[in-house]
Amino acid sequence: MPWVGVLQVEVGCPWVHSLKEKRALIVPLLERWRRGYSLSVARVGGLDAHGWERLAVVAVDADRDRLAGVLAQAEAAVREAGLDVLAARLDVEPWDPLVDTMP
Repeated sequence: MPWVGVLQVEVGCPWVHSLKEKRALIVPLLERWRRGYSLSVARVGGLDAHGWERLAVVAVDADRDRLAGVLAQAEAAVREAGLDVLAARLDVEPWDPLVDTMP
């Protein structure tokens, strides 16, 4: 059965004084997630704020525990990038398989 995992994480960087400076911190983190973990990521909130941003990370896997572990590593990468985790939510749910329509 396929599993879908969604990590929402709100990151803080109160020392940042420009959007360019914040982008220089956020974009490498997103690229690391995309390359290193094969995750789909999006900047979903706080795009015009200097001190925080909300990110969404999504992945699909056949193994629930492996999926949860990868998303937990992604959350840990926020701290490794020198950003604060203000809030985080991790949801891993089964995805209904396709109905077999082939004869």
